[in-house]
Amino acid sequence: MSEMDIRSTEEALDGGSPEIARLDIETPEADAVEQHQDLREPRTGAAPLLRRIPFDVNEADVADQNRVVEFDEDDYR
Repeated sequence: MSEMDIRSTEEALDGGSPEIARLDIETPEADAVEQHQDLREPRTGAAPLLRRIPFDVNEADVADQNRVVEFDEDDYR
């Protein structure tokens, strides 16, 4: 506790930001950032992008190219 702080130690710690209080000291910075990102709802019912597809193109390749990969998506192969 600093000499200029007239509050007790407990009051000084409780007055901080709630986000800071929830973070563990040993939490890696990258993990903390990822855990505090806002989640976006998946776009359901959105019309797919329509474009001309040549007849000789594999349909699976077209579907894979149209897929939007979100930031840091672990399920993408």
